[in-house]
Order: sequence, then C-alpha cells, then structure tokens
Amino acid sequence: MDTSLVITGVVALAALRSLGRTVRQLRGVRSGVTAPARCVRVDERDSATGSSGDRRAWHVFAFTAQNGQWVEFRNTGTKRFHEGARVTVRYDPADPHRTATLAASPRAALTEGALSLLLMGLVLLMFLTDFPENLFG
Repeated sequence: MDTSLVITGVVALAALRSLGRTVRQLRGVRSGVTAPARCVRVDERDSATGSSGDRRAWHVFAFTAQNGQWVEFRNTGTKRFHEGARVTVRYDPADPHRTATLAASPRAALTEGALSLLLMGLVLLMFLTDFPENLFG
C-alpha cells in the first residue's frame, strides 16, 4: 500500500475527529449553560520529538452539571492551568460529558477548530502533491 495514501487517510480521520470536537464545543457554547469548575488533574508527558524540555499537557476539569451529575473532561488547549485552578465551563445540559468546553464564545470554538483543520489540510496537501520529493529531489 502506498505510504502517502495511508498518511492521507490518517490526516483525514484526524480532521474529521477535530471537526466533530468543534461541533460538540459549539453545542456547549451555544447552550448558554455555565458552571464553575476546577482543574482536578494535569497529565504531562514528553512530546513525540523526544526532547525532554518539550512537554505536552492535558488538563482534566470537573464540575457538577445542572442535573447533579459529576462531569470530568479533558482540555488540550495551549493555556496552562495548575491543579485546583477555578474556571467557568459551558456545556449542553442534554450531553454535558461530550459538550463541556472552556471556550467562552462560539468564535473561540470556531477559531480553535478552524486552525486545527487548516493545519491538517496543509499536511494533507503536502502529501497529495508529493511535497517532500518536490522540495528535496
């Protein structure tokens, strides 16, 4: 199987996942329901580059939804939080586990989604046009 085809498929799946996440965040932002939350855990690990100075963090936030349900969700944004940090989350009460977001507005959710889709689109374009071979060969 052609390597560029596999990479194209992986990038396309990542783009679809990102698009789905953006749609869920928009549902949470547009619902208008907010709740106070706390950062309950910060998971860190070295990035794929192997550089020990380059660490990636995932923040886990928790809150109590309107129906009394305890909800935890991960946020992979670039903003750093410490354990115990207080934030306001937005969510859709019909599905708080999947729609909880720190995005304060539809514009913020759309910007994050658009940037990730743009980056994935550029990677996809590079592989569809044989970019590495054209650059170095």
